[in-house]
Amino acid sequence: MALRRPSTRSSLLAAVLLAPLAATAATAPAAPPSTPAPALLTDGSAVWTDRVQILSGPDSALKRLHAPDVALRIVTPDDSEALTPKGLALLFSGNEPDYFRRNHLAGSIVEGQASPAITLMPNVAKALVGGYFRYAPDAVPKQASTLRFSADTWALVHQGNTRKDPLYRLNHSSTIQQRRADGSLAEIISCNDSDDRATLGAWQADDYARLKSAAQKITMKCIDKLIKRIPAMYPRPLAAEDLSAYAGGAVPPARVRVFADFGRTTTLFTDASCRTDYRDRIDVKYNNAGDKGLLGIPSTEALRSKENQRFSTLSYQEYEVPGGKPLIFEAAFDPKSGLYCKGTLSGQFVAKPGQDYEVEFEVADKMCRLHIRQVHADGSVTPQQARPTPTICEGTRAPVRIEPRQDMQVLLFTPGKLQIQDATQNSAPQQLDDNAGSSQALQQVLQKASSNPGTRLCIVTPGSSYSSPLRDALWAHVLESPQVLPSLWLEAAALNQPRGAAADAPVDLATAMTHCKSIPIKEFAAY
Repeated sequence: MALRRPSTRSSLLAAVLLAPLAATAATAPAAPPSTPAPALLTDGSAVWTDRVQILSGPDSALKRLHAPDVALRIVTPDDSEALTPKGLALLFSGNEPDYFRRNHLAGSIVEGQASPAITLMPNVAKALVGGYFRYAPDAVPKQASTLRFSADTWALVHQGNTRKDPLYRLNHSSTIQQRRADGSLAEIISCNDSDDRATLGAWQADDYARLKSAAQKITMKCIDKLIKRIPAMYPRPLAAEDLSAYAGGAVPPARVRVFADFGRTTTLFTDASCRTDYRDRIDVKYNNAGDKGLLGIPSTEALRSKENQRFSTLSYQEYEVPGGKPLIFEAAFDPKSGLYCKGTLSGQFVAKPGQDYEVEFEVADKMCRLHIRQVHADGSVTPQQARPTPTICEGTRAPVRIEPRQDMQVLLFTPGKLQIQDATQNSAPQQLDDNAGSSQALQQVLQKASSNPGTRLCIVTPGSSYSSPLRDALWAHVLESPQVLPSLWLEAAALNQPRGAAADAPVDLATAMTHCKSIPIKEFAAY
């Protein structure tokens, strides 16, 4: 199960590189464990190995039942005799042998036959990474990182219940780990192969010719996985939108509709260069998404299809995001669901100013798919190209704000007027005439607040019986989508009592702001 994404030039790069890499695998000399591969110059003056170091060695990070196989380990029937106190009489009778324990016996070590994770893979990776940076010199990272090939299993283990010329299965497992400059893990690629079987004589013939051939095939399969991940591990800079046409830097926002479903989470990162460097993070879940389009993104076939599903509660939310800035979307099943998707459903693209998008995490035909579509004014859609989400970026941004936010707007009703002030921002207050002609202006204020998840409203009215065009419109809006804008409704008397004023004394905006800021967040109920 994987993310369906339009073809990119990275697939062409893979095709170009695989052929020469095969020859490299066949002829590459052995490299000593835990040593960096030789340097390779790019077409420019920089040496990419100053930034990307390729190492190899045993996988000692996890506790194993056997020592990591840096060199070939052979487990024979004689080694298996220790698995039972009755010895071979029981082991080779009609009982099933203990294959799991057998695979982890110490056996004997053939020092001259190193694991491909120690020899072939680092050398092929050197050619691959060097070729990639010649192809994309702008992808050379500014910070140092490491590609480490860690050997775990490289063993020939006898099969079946017979001593006489048994078959031996070649077991291999290793990992490619990309680590940041501080040593933290950014990416891990697992390589596992355990299908090739032959007699021990066949494996050893002609100086282990069959084993060496298998090592080359295993290397190419593992490196093929690395080729597919290289563009995400060392991404090229995103093509920026030309924003020069927008006077004074007033770039129109983009809008995005995110569908939600039970047991699944779709995460939106705004203004995001990678998963660890972004402006805002929004986790859209079934229980926190609204049931109505808040921003007016045109209806699409996906939306209409979900609306027509029987016995299903439609759940989605729409957000305003910075135009001309990169977005990252990720989708996954919730841990408690017991389900998972193979691989990572994630993609990054630059949202065009003034454009609409929708994102859908779909599971169909035993496949997970993350659909990202651009929505046009007539409701038609175009698949949005997205590149793999970078695993490493510079990370120079200031600390980010994590959803749910704690923004608050104070709305003060006085006869004939509505005053609005952001309690957590240094913005000028807004005043509307409290009549039907201001309804559109109020809707714009509420849509903007709705696009900032977690924003709450503190609403102050002259009294419980107060009614006006804007007050009644606000009440209807909050009741329609209570989970989007949690609100607290207060009467002027509640603010006057603590300050010793008469219950019917006028309340100004400064007093309302001070009182609303003192109220704990938990008091704001989603009615």
